[in-house]
Amino acid sequence: MIRRPPRSTPKPSSAASDVYKRQRKTMKKRSKIIVACALIFVFFWAEGSSNYGISQTKNLYQKIQVFNAVLNTIESVYVEEVNPTSLIDDAIRGMIKNLDPHTTYLTAEEFKNWSKTYQGYSGIGISFDIIKNKITIMSVMEGGPSHKLGLLPGDRIIEINGESAIGIKRNDVPKKLMGPPGTTVRVTVERQGWDKPKEFTIVRQKIEVESIPQATFLRPGLGYIRIARFSRTTGQELETALTNLEAQGLEKLILDLRGNSGGYLQMAVEVANKFIPGGKMIVYTKGRIPAAYREYFASPQGVHPMFPLIVLVDHTSASASEIVAGAIQDWDRGLIVGQTTFGKGLVQTQYPFSDGSVLLITTAKYYTPSGRLIQRDFSHKSWEDYYREAYNDSLRQQQLAKLPKFKTFAGRTVYGGGGIAPDIWLTSNEKPPSKFTIDLIYDEQRFFYTFAEEFLKNNPQIRQMDVIDFAQNYQLPPETLDNFAEYVMKIKPEISKEKFQQNAKDIRFLLKRQIAYIVWGKDGQFQVNLTRDSVLQKAMDYFPEAAKLLTISTLNKRK
Repeated sequence: MIRRPPRSTPKPSSAASDVYKRQRKTMKKRSKIIVACALIFVFFWAEGSSNYGISQTKNLYQKIQVFNAVLNTIESVYVEEVNPTSLIDDAIRGMIKNLDPHTTYLTAEEFKNWSKTYQGYSGIGISFDIIKNKITIMSVMEGGPSHKLGLLPGDRIIEINGESAIGIKRNDVPKKLMGPPGTTVRVTVERQGWDKPKEFTIVRQKIEVESIPQATFLRPGLGYIRIARFSRTTGQELETALTNLEAQGLEKLILDLRGNSGGYLQMAVEVANKFIPGGKMIVYTKGRIPAAYREYFASPQGVHPMFPLIVLVDHTSASASEIVAGAIQDWDRGLIVGQTTFGKGLVQTQYPFSDGSVLLITTAKYYTPSGRLIQRDFSHKSWEDYYREAYNDSLRQQQLAKLPKFKTFAGRTVYGGGGIAPDIWLTSNEKPPSKFTIDLIYDEQRFFYTFAEEFLKNNPQIRQMDVIDFAQNYQLPPETLDNFAEYVMKIKPEISKEKFQQNAKDIRFLLKRQIAYIVWGKDGQFQVNLTRDSVLQKAMDYFPEAAKLLTISTLNKRK
C-alpha cells in the first residue's frame, strides 16, 4: 500500500524558516524584475507591430507571468537543485529553436570564444597541442611575440609563471597564456638539443586570426590563394597576397573557398571587390522591415587585373564565401568549380545584453547581383535533416532542376534558392579515412607527431631537402608502416596490426604530411596535401574555360 503524504505542510524549523523566507524574498524580487522586463518587452512589441492588438498583448503578458511562476516553482520544489540562470538560457534557446537554423543565442562565455574566430585575441601568438602531457608548440605566428623571441614549433612549455604546466588540461592553457595586451607571461621552454630549459618573458599582444593561410604559385604564372575565414583582416591580407603574386608574374589564379564557413559581410564585399570593377553590385540584403534592405557595390580602388580566375567551393563553403562566389559567377568574372555550396544566406544581426550574452538573430536574406536568393530552403525540416542534406551530393544535384533559374549578366543560366551551384562539378576521388585512422589522428598520445619527431632524428637528411621535391618524390622507407604500428601498439597493445595494413595508404600519407609540417610548417603540409587534392589538380585543367568566360563577361565592356 502506498502511504500518501499529509495534506498539511509540516511547519519548518526556525533556521529552515529563515532560509525559506530569504528564498521567497529573492523570488519575489526576481519576479518583479521579470514582470517589469515583460511589460517593457510587450510595450515595444505592440508598438512595433501594427497588427498586434490589445488581446494579444494581454495574452503575451499572461504567458510571461506563467513562465515566471514555472521558474519559481522549479527553483522552490524540484527534487534536485538547479541553476535558474541555466534554465533561462535553455528557455531562450527553446524560444528561438523554430525560427530558422541560424538564429543563435550565445552566453557571455560562448560569445567570447565565438568572437575569437573572427576578431582575434590577445596572447603570445602560437598554436599548441598537448603531447605527452606537455604543451607543445605546433606553429608560431610570424611577427608575433613568440616569433620575436625565437620560439619554434616543437618547443615544449613546461612552466607558466613559475608553476608546472606538465599535465595541464588543454582548455586551461589559453586561460594562462592569454591576457590583456602589454601584460607579460613567463614561460619555461625545453627544446631538443638544449642542455636545460630556458625561461622567456613574453609580452602579450593583439593577435589577429590569420584568414589566408596559403598564397603561393602552383606552377609558373599560376597562383593559388586559400581564404580559410572572413575575419576583419581578410581584405588587407588578400591585397598583400595578390600584390606579391602579381609582382612575381601572376597570370591566372585559383581562389580556394572550400571549407570556409563565412564571417564578416564587409570582408566578403572587399574580397569580391578585388576581382569585380567599381560601381558593380556585389550583394544586397532584404528583410521584413525597410531598414533591412541594403545594397553593396564594388569601389573603384579595389580591382586587380582581369586575369583568368577559378573559384573552388564545396558543401562547407557558406555565407560570406557564397557572397563572393555568387558575385563572381553572376558577373561572369570567374569559373566556379567544385560542389554546390552550403546555402546559408541569412543575415544575423548581433543584439548584445547586459550580462554579456548575445542574440544572433536573422534580420534579412542575402541576394546575388542577378537577384538569386542564396539561402537553402529549411521549411518542414528538422535541424539534423537541414544540415545532413547540405552534404548529400546526389540530392543537391537533383534539387537543381526544381530551383528558380536566373541569368548571369552575359546570359548563362544559374540557380537561386539553394546555395551557389558550380559551373563545373568536381568531387574528390579520395575516400575519407576510416574511423580507425581518425581515432589515431586525434588520440591524446598524438602518435603521428611523436613518431614523426623520432623519424626525423633518424633521418636528418630530410631537413636539407627542397619542400616540393620532398612532397612529390620522397617515399617513406618500406619498414616505416611496421615501425609505426609497433610504436603505437607499445602503448595500445589491444590494436591489431592488421588495422595498420588495411589503412596503409592513409597512414603513410599522414606520416609524410606530419614530417613536412615539422620541417617546413604550413607550406610543407600544403605541398604534401596537394599530391592528394584531386579537385585542385583537375581544376587546373579548366583555365581555358575561365579565359573564354572573360571574353563574354560584361565587365570587359566597362568604360
